[in-house]
Parts: sequence; C-alpha cells; structure tokens
Amino acid sequence: MPNQVTIILVAMFFLILISIQLTLNKILVILKEIRLLIKSKKDIDV
Repeated sequence: MPNQVTIILVAMFFLILISIQLTLNKILVILKEIRLLIKSKKDIDV
C-alpha cells in the first residue's frame, strides 16, 4: 500500500513541475512578443 502512495506522489510532483514549466514558457513567449512590439513602436517613432 505505501508503494502506491509514493508512486502517486511522484506522479503528482512531476505533473506540477511540468505545469510550472509550461506556464513559464508561456510567460517567456508573451514577454518576447511585448519586447518585439516595443521595438517596432520605437522604430516607427524614429
């Protein structure tokens, strides 16, 4: 019985890690897009 509990805990831990990774990747993509928008806006102003 304790074996199943540890397997479940490890699986949940990996799921949490993967979801955090995906969230960070989305944030990075959004930040890159914002940076590109700011660059293009500066180019237009100049």
